[in-house]
Amino acid sequence: MKRLSDEQINTIAELLKEGKLLPEEYRWLLFEGKQETELIYAGKTREVDALTDTMAVPLQKVKVFGDVKDDEWHNMLIFGDNLQILKTLLKMKEDGKLKNPDGSRGVKLIYIDPPFGTGDIYGRG
Repeated sequence: MKRLSDEQINTIAELLKEGKLLPEEYRWLLFEGKQETELIYAGKTREVDALTDTMAVPLQKVKVFGDVKDDEWHNMLIFGDNLQILKTLLKMKEDGKLKNPDGSRGVKLIYIDPPFGTGDIYGRG
C-alpha cells in the first residue's frame, strides 16, 4: 500500500466521522489493485478468435425437469460442446428467448462438466 500523506489521512478521518462516502480516488490509495497474470504459450488461441470462430448450435436436450409450457424456460440437461452451448445460451439471452421464472433475462446457474476447452474426453477408468 502506498504511504498516505497527512492531508489524505485527515481527509479520510473527517469523511468517516461525518458518515460520508470516500471519493473514488481513495479506493486505489487504500486498496491495491489486483495484479493479473496470463499464461502465454506457442499456438495459444486468442480469446476473441475462439469466441468468433465458435458457432451457436441448436441445443441437444438430454432431459427436461418439471412440467412447463413449450415457450417457457425450464431446467434441463444439455449435451454438447461447452463453448458452443454457452454461445447459444448467450444468443438466446440477447434475443430475449432466455428468461428466468421471475422474468429476468438469463439463467441462474450453469454447471459445466469437464473437460472445458481441453479437447480431452474423460471417461471412467
